[in-house]
Amino acid sequence: MKRKIIIALAPTGGWGKGENNLVQSKDIAADVIRCAKAGAVVVHMHARDEEGKLTTDLTAFNKAVQTIKDSCDIILEASTGGLSEFIAAERILPTENPHAQMGSLNIGSLNFGDEVYKNSLKDVRFWIKALSERGVKPSLEIFDSGNMETAIHLINEGLISTPCNFSFIFDVKWGMPFHPSILAYLIEKVPQNSNWGALLIGSTSFTNHIEAARAGARILRVGFEDSYRYNGKVASNNAELVRALRAELESAGFSIATTNEARDILLK
Repeated sequence: MKRKIIIALAPTGGWGKGENNLVQSKDIAADVIRCAKAGAVVVHMHARDEEGKLTTDLTAFNKAVQTIKDSCDIILEASTGGLSEFIAAERILPTENPHAQMGSLNIGSLNFGDEVYKNSLKDVRFWIKALSERGVKPSLEIFDSGNMETAIHLINEGLISTPCNFSFIFDVKWGMPFHPSILAYLIEKVPQNSNWGALLIGSTSFTNHIEAARAGARILRVGFEDSYRYNGKVASNNAELVRALRAELESAGFSIATTNEARDILLK
């Protein structure tokens, strides 16, 4: 049987307008709906205003989510991340959306380009508690090997239940690069029956996506938040990226999970 791969989507880049990046809630919703038809079954969304800036006002976010859910069946992963000065209680606000079934959980801090991405352990514990109270499954975002050690510590403390979902985030500037030895180390640490996925920031092809799939990834993510380039092309929209990744996965012998199959895998 062909192994099922879950295609996740992160539709909006953090730079605002330009390079075909969509910022208006109606445009984001329409693009996500097209991506769902193309095979994406998870959407990772930040709360942004109609100019594309991170915000604690959930009006545009909730509007986009409702439009999406009215038109297609896709799992919402509400983001608690992004470079901002928001406090922990503000960053967790998107997970209040009633459609949120998953929420990103940034496990540690790191230099993020010229900025510092702050995720203190105190805040991580706060987010874990909030996600648990809301019945939202955390996606453990791993930006470097030390994050994995922290995640395992929190699991051993009993704060995070297994099976759980890991998102290995590669190639953020000053985060961990995509490298077979690093990937092998991370995989070795994943608890039994848990899932992991790969995010390739700034990728220009799907080579490493396919390599991750062959190494056992259950989730692969594409979208303008990660990269709008692939195979020598510049994507005009996210659906183009989803279709292209799907074609390469199927050519490599994998099949694409449906939304219900993804729920069975990710939400157990």
